[in-house]
Amino acid sequence: MSNKQQVEAALDLARGLLDEPPLFTSQVSDLIGLVRRYSAIEFDIPGLPDVDEYLFQYGKVSWFSEPTFVLSLVRQLEVIDSSGEHEYYVQIQFEFGYPLDNELESAGSHTEWWFPEDGISLDAWLESVNRASIMNILTQKTPREFEVWQDQT
Repeated sequence: MSNKQQVEAALDLARGLLDEPPLFTSQVSDLIGLVRRYSAIEFDIPGLPDVDEYLFQYGKVSWFSEPTFVLSLVRQLEVIDSSGEHEYYVQIQFEFGYPLDNELESAGSHTEWWFPEDGISLDAWLESVNRASIMNILTQKTPREFEVWQDQT
C-alpha cells in the first residue's frame, strides 16, 4: 500500500502544517521552511515530467479593495484522467499580502518556475528564492495577511 496522499487532500495537508512544529509565524522568513516541509509530502500522481512543480511569484495585484503587493510560492500538481490525458491542475498557494508602498511598487513583479527535470534540486531552487532581494525587503515589512488556498485550472 502506498503512503502517497491523494491530490484532493493537498489543501488540508498544507493548512495542517501551520499547526505543527515548528510553528509558522506568518513572516516571510518562515516561508521557505514551510514549503520545504510541504514538498516532503508525496502525492499520488503519475511519474511523468512536469506533474509536480513550483512557482515563485510576486508583484502588485488589483483584486483586493486596497493596493496590495503579493508574494507567493505555489505547488502545482497535475491531475490526469484514466486515459492518461491532462484533466486539470491543482495549485496550492502559500501567499503573503502586503500594503503597497513606494518601495514595493518599485520592486516590480517576478515569476519563476521550478521543474524537477531542469537539473536543479528543489532545495537549491528554494535557497535561491530565499536569497532573492525581494525577501530582504519583505523581512522589514508586516504582512496584511497570509493565506493558504487552492486554485484549480
